[in-house]
Amino acid sequence: MDVNVSELSHSDLYGIILNSVAPRPIAWVSTVSGTGSPNLAPFSFFNAVCIDPPLLAFAPGLRPSKTSTLNEGEPKDTLRNIREAEEFVVSIVTFALVESMNITSGEYHASVNEWDLAHVTPEPSRLVRPCRVKESPVSFECKLHQIVDFSPAPTSSSLVIGRVVALHINDENLKDGRLDRNSLDLIGRMGGIQYARTRDRFELARPKVE
Repeated sequence: MDVNVSELSHSDLYGIILNSVAPRPIAWVSTVSGTGSPNLAPFSFFNAVCIDPPLLAFAPGLRPSKTSTLNEGEPKDTLRNIREAEEFVVSIVTFALVESMNITSGEYHASVNEWDLAHVTPEPSRLVRPCRVKESPVSFECKLHQIVDFSPAPTSSSLVIGRVVALHINDENLKDGRLDRNSLDLIGRMGGIQYARTRDRFELARPKVE
């Protein structure tokens, strides 16, 4: 198979990219609207993008508009809340939290409290208004750094870049005062409804270049 992207349908291109660019880490993003309503939702277009300054980025997709007759999408609650409040929290997702995370992926009305649906604990943050997921081993409090809008089409998305201003690590995931990476039973998103578990690991040192 060797084709130009312009020759592929949206669904075909979507499937190829999501099945091959994987596993993808999952950002469990908590936000608060301008009126104080909490929201919690997962996003697998997510990664760390810089350490100095410490930046995390994720890309929430748009969804078809329920009111506009134009071919334009509307932002999900997460993106709208971040535009209003300019802050959010990213909690990482472990295998033990996968069912709760999945529940919060539904397209609920803005009035629905996903925290209650998922039965997870909103723990107050130090420097931002949104709470973090207490059951998550690592959470990052973020202030909005930048939003990049790619297209108004309902098939598009926006890139949200946040600057980490505080972080939380559960005590049971610390070893000698440092994060114990081997204690993190993380999951990754594959294509479709598939996920991967990160318990099968190996070590590989970089080559030494003289």
